[in-house]
Amino acid sequence: MEKQRYFNEIDLVRQLPEDDRLFLERNSVHRRYPHATIIHAPGHPGATVNFVLGGRVKIYNLSACGKEIIYRFCTPNSFFGIAEIFGGEEREVFAEAVEDTEVMTTDKKHFEELILRNPSLALTVIRILGSRIRQAHNAIQGFVFCDARTRLAQLLVKLAQINGAENADGTITLRNRFTHQELAHMIGAIRQTVTENLNHLKHHGYVRIDGERITLVDPVRLGELIED
Repeated sequence: MEKQRYFNEIDLVRQLPEDDRLFLERNSVHRRYPHATIIHAPGHPGATVNFVLGGRVKIYNLSACGKEIIYRFCTPNSFFGIAEIFGGEEREVFAEAVEDTEVMTTDKKHFEELILRNPSLALTVIRILGSRIRQAHNAIQGFVFCDARTRLAQLLVKLAQINGAENADGTITLRNRFTHQELAHMIGAIRQTVTENLNHLKHHGYVRIDGERITLVDPVRLGELIED
């Protein structure tokens, strides 16, 4: 009953016929990871797909000099570790629980069988992976052509699109809290640069900041700043 409740909260699974959902539930394991636990690291076998049920998982890598580069955060109703499933590769990134996190894990064999049983699931996975490739291309373009302030503005707009909560006055508040250091790791900058540029955006009325809670005051105007 507990596993059924968790799976009912996963968007990817809602589209599956009842027998396929039951198949996935029977062949999955429910795991809990305390804050700061490394779920997988580069070199680990890429043999599982992981669904986030609660908490938050950071997907990142380290440069040769030890600098952290954050690719994305996985929140409930999202999954990670799927790219390596199809090629049989080892993991190339770290996945770390940044708060107490609950994950449902399915091994490669059963996930591939599920896709063969349900081609529409394969199309959904392809769309998600395609979206992540586009995001990676946009990030590369930003590093080449944009300054840190523009990259920060682009990131805030993206985060608002992914998990922003629209308020009655038209503002959008990011549901998850992000430290200045986390934002810096996501745009390839240092924390001081992020702090300075957040203060600039706040001073000019683009954002409102309450501790680690960020609200986009005028998303359209912020988008115009990016285009300029």
